[in-house]
Amino acid sequence: MGEPTLPSAPPAGDAGSPMEPTTQMPATDPMAVDGVPPVDPPDAPLDPNEDPGEPKPWYKKPGPVAALVVVVLAILGLLGWLIFGGSDSDDAATATSSLLTIEATDSTGTSLDIGFVIDVVGPADSPTSFVWLRPSDGKPGESAGDSTGSDGRVNFEWEADDTVADPANWTSTASIVAKVPPGWTPPGPIVDCVLKPIDGQASVVSMGVELDSPDATIDRFATLTFPNYSFSPGDSVTCKLSATAPVDTTVVETTVVDTTVVDTTVVDTTTPATTSPPETTVAPSTTVPVVTVPPQPGATLWDVIDKSPDLSELKALIQVAGLESVLQDPNATITLFAPSNTAIENAANIVPRPDLTDPAVVTPILLAHIDDTQVLMIADVWGLTEVVVLEGGPQPVDGTAETIGGASVLVADVKAANGVLHVIDMVLPIQP
Repeated sequence: MGEPTLPSAPPAGDAGSPMEPTTQMPATDPMAVDGVPPVDPPDAPLDPNEDPGEPKPWYKKPGPVAALVVVVLAILGLLGWLIFGGSDSDDAATATSSLLTIEATDSTGTSLDIGFVIDVVGPADSPTSFVWLRPSDGKPGESAGDSTGSDGRVNFEWEADDTVADPANWTSTASIVAKVPPGWTPPGPIVDCVLKPIDGQASVVSMGVELDSPDATIDRFATLTFPNYSFSPGDSVTCKLSATAPVDTTVVETTVVDTTVVDTTVVDTTTPATTSPPETTVAPSTTVPVVTVPPQPGATLWDVIDKSPDLSELKALIQVAGLESVLQDPNATITLFAPSNTAIENAANIVPRPDLTDPAVVTPILLAHIDDTQVLMIADVWGLTEVVVLEGGPQPVDGTAETIGGASVLVADVKAANGVLHVIDMVLPIQP
């Protein structure tokens, strides 16, 4: 017999040829055991180089990494708050704004919640050209109100608006009205406030306090003003209205007046004629002279004196001595200790009486009040032991008592284009 012959497959696509039925076999995984496919072990490494038998490090697990990210972000947020939000920037003006902070406490030091309304006025050519930064809801160019709240502190901050051509030189004055609750009397009539310019040393400005009634058992209103100070961009002023010290001071002053100790002393010691002027000099020290800085650019020390009625006696002496040109010199660098009207009146009444109409007498007296070599703010003065003046020896400075030549300062740091002026309560002697 010959070899068996296999039947040939029908040609592809031959529709006329019958096809054998095809049986599809189930797919079999070669790794299956007993027909069950394998299952990946838990936490199977994604990295083919990792040993599946070793545990996965914590930093490759999603849970710990997310927790670490949250902690890092929290730390960065805290550092950002400490650097930017946790500073004292809220208590400081910007380079373009002015800030007034008022603190109110009772006689025990407890904070008081008191309401204030503030009125700001700019220069004559743009008196209402400002916007409020604090309170943020204050209407531009109008008065604003706010209260100290539970912490006994309130901030008022404002700056020139975009209609002002030179906002860096836009100055303003401020007056405030406070509602005073019964049983509390704010300090006064003068309160020393701390001025911190953005680019200078801290100094003192005076705030006047005037109550509408002496009756402390009723609601009253106090008017707070700055008679000798104008706010400049970058200035931060803080005033503390504490009832503790002023109440004691008021009692002492009232006792002196009622018992007429001063008057009795003068009567009993009639012979020493020089006893009366010092007592008269000290008494007016609670009244702050009003010093007016003209709004025009380049106002000199002479312009300040000329426009300040409370320095009219000094103005007359300067004219007698012919020193107007010295104080008008725009290129000068002057520190002037300016006697108040009361101080000059007291000096005119000493025995023997000086002839204040004689230039030969007046000129050396005035020159003993002038340093033409430097501009000394009051904080600078208290850091010295003496100030060199144009006549006589240097005027001695007592930084602890805050006196110069024995005189106390009534108004400090009145700035002009060619120097600074400090109003004092007595005429300085010519030092040997």
